[in-house]
This record gives sequence, structure tokens and C-alpha cells, in this order.
Amino acid sequence: MAYLCKSQVQLSETDVLAVYCSDHRIQAAVREFLDVNLDLRANYDSLVVPGGPQCLVEFEALPKFAWVGRKWSRALIRLHSLKRMILIAHHECGWYRWLEDYRPSGNPVRSTQENDLRAAGRALGQISPDTAVELFYAVWDANGAMTIETVPL
Repeated sequence: MAYLCKSQVQLSETDVLAVYCSDHRIQAAVREFLDVNLDLRANYDSLVVPGGPQCLVEFEALPKFAWVGRKWSRALIRLHSLKRMILIAHHECGWYRWLEDYRPSGNPVRSTQENDLRAAGRALGQISPDTAVELFYAVWDANGAMTIETVPL
């Protein structure tokens, strides 16, 4: 089988990395946010894993997750001379429910996620001090309408 894609390879360079969760529910809305609201027009590197930016945050029970996330980020930053990092977390994230088995926080999940976003931003700042980091949190209503909000660094 061979499929000829209608989309073409993006030949222009990028200096942006977007890190977000692999949850199927948010993919279209996150891409729309990046392409339309941030005007990136599909010209960004993506690191898409369960929990998104949480892969950059160290915690004792699973230290290798952050080690790998930081290695991936460091490689992309160096290979593509990235200067802008966009980190997006979202509510109802299954990864965070799974993590409760390893690090029960007692805090509301959103608070934990926002703290992790900030920690991930600091980690990227250590990897590449000249990068701009932007943090966002996605929520949706009962009808599935998604809003993506800025989270202060």
C-alpha cells in the first residue's frame, strides 16, 4: 500500500517546541490553538507523551521519566536551535490519575499540574537559558468546547 499525502513536508525551519499530552481528546484543539491562536501554522516541533510537560519534572518514584523527557528536549533544542517552548497541560488527564499511585499529593489535580508546568519550565530554562517558556492549561465544558488559559510562570 502507498498513500500520497495531500500535506507536504514542512521545509522551513522552526524555533518552537510544543510539549503536550498524547490524550486523543485534546489533539485537534491543541493543534488549532498552536496554529491559529499562536500563529504557528504547523511549524513547530512536538513532544507528545502521556502527561505532556510532566515528562520534564523529576520525582523520586519514577526518576527515569524526567531523565528521558529532558534528553528528548535537549536533543530537539540543540538539533533545531529552538528558542521558544510551549507547555500545555489539561484537566482530566489520565496520566495524573495514574501518578497518584506513586505520589499522592493531597492537592487538587490542577494545582499539581500547574506546579509541574512551572517545574518543567524551570527545567527547560536550565537546559537552554535563552529559551522563552510559555505555560498553558486546557479545560473543556460539558459540550466539549475547549478553552486554553495562560498559566503564570
